[in-house]
Amino acid sequence: MMANTGLLVLTNPTRVMKLLPMIKKHVLKTLYIQYFPEKNIFLSGNQMITNPQWRISRYAQIVADIYINTSSIFSPLDVRVLLTSMKNPNISVINTKKPVEIVIFDKACSKREADTFIQDYLANTSMGCSFINFTDDLKSGNLDSITSCVNEEKTYKNVVLGGTFDRIHNGHKILLSEAALRCTEKLTVGVTDTNMLSAKLLWELIEPCSIRILNLKDFLEDIDPTITYEVMAINDMYGPTKCDSTFEMIVVSEETKRGGDKVNEMREKNNLNKLDIHVVKLINDENHKKHEESKVSSSNQRIRLLGTKLKAPQIGNKPLKPYIIGLTGGIASGKSSVAEKLQKLGAALVNCDKIAHNLYLPGKKCFDTIVENFGPTILKPDGSIDRRALGNIVFNDQMQLSKLNKIVWPIILEETKKQIYDFNAKGFDVIVMEAAVLIQANWQHECHEIWTCIIPQEEAIRRIVERNGLTEADAKVRIQAQPNNVEQIKEANVVICSLWSYNITEEQVQRAWNESMTFLTNQAKS
Repeated sequence: MMANTGLLVLTNPTRVMKLLPMIKKHVLKTLYIQYFPEKNIFLSGNQMITNPQWRISRYAQIVADIYINTSSIFSPLDVRVLLTSMKNPNISVINTKKPVEIVIFDKACSKREADTFIQDYLANTSMGCSFINFTDDLKSGNLDSITSCVNEEKTYKNVVLGGTFDRIHNGHKILLSEAALRCTEKLTVGVTDTNMLSAKLLWELIEPCSIRILNLKDFLEDIDPTITYEVMAINDMYGPTKCDSTFEMIVVSEETKRGGDKVNEMREKNNLNKLDIHVVKLINDENHKKHEESKVSSSNQRIRLLGTKLKAPQIGNKPLKPYIIGLTGGIASGKSSVAEKLQKLGAALVNCDKIAHNLYLPGKKCFDTIVENFGPTILKPDGSIDRRALGNIVFNDQMQLSKLNKIVWPIILEETKKQIYDFNAKGFDVIVMEAAVLIQANWQHECHEIWTCIIPQEEAIRRIVERNGLTEADAKVRIQAQPNNVEQIKEANVVICSLWSYNITEEQVQRAWNESMTFLTNQAKS
């Protein structure tokens, strides 16, 4: 049985790469790493050997190396390198927020030694905490090779840094650890709020600021509970640095070094002390695809969320046959190509937009009502409704759009249900209900899950102008008349983005389809 939380007691960091694949078989969610530099870890707590020659900068390098080594191998696992004993060698008790269920040693030990270590050093363990040790083929590498670059030692009472910190990854963890290692009293972290995010890729998938703040506090208080943390939302790049005279150092990444310089320019204008700037290197993402960034980044994490289940299907009391996938998204978001792929995978398709289009034809149920409400000026010479003329009316007047929707939506849903019934009678177990207005019309409750297609607004405008022959201004009006991406995503079980090539969109659809089929198979078994 796997443990949710494990502690790796590491005496030589060059063993990490060999240890991790084995640890993967034992730890499921959180792996704490306690680094003791080549100590006899089985001495009692008050006899712990420390090495006064080791400096914070060496520890920072080793912490970074551990996160770099674990970023590509262990991305599903939350790895946390504990810092307290590195900063304070006299503190030997290991505190963790989550109770440790299994302890892993990178060197041989007896059961008595392991039990003594767990009793003496671990403040938070679950009942029946077990241990394992690895001794086979764990030859130690040259420690000097990873710690050869040693900077002059310096610590600061008050340290500050900022960022988006969406879904904390190992790059974030290095940045935060570098700051915490050099901080002795208070670490302040500014977290970019909503108004600063719109330029980021797939910004609509960024976690709420309140969630990001909570996750940061949880991580920081876990890796080093000896200092005070103030984690706050910021609405500009400066945050509290423009007015707080107590700050002494700012930590930045390689790509935000210019931001640190700008902070000092602002502080100089405000007659505040200049901050020392500590620059942290970026981590390469060895597994990135062509359309992803080459560094470990939150953008890559958001890209990899596409086509995955963001939340469980809404089953309620609805029967699972037929299984209804509601497919929606804004204009030019790629719904049609997604629907085409789903049909190839075996789903039936009910296209609500086509149903709506047919309702405008002479002799159809909606025709006379629409003409009565919007006047004969919307008719072509042949007596049919000029959809462009009608669009110019409703997309420029919210009241007129609401009037039109009240006429057509109930009839569209009625016809949609008929088609779903017919497809089910023909033996289709999965039916896609494609509707641009699915969320606006509150039809999501007719579906088991919602797939939302999104595209950046600039790309949507470009596509509409090219495809529909509208002006850029008219394209913007059409986009603003529909729910924005954030509103669409709130209801979504799956998000698809067609920003890149057709093949990449297909991969997302296939991934989402596979998850749905696995879900249905498991439901059938239960």
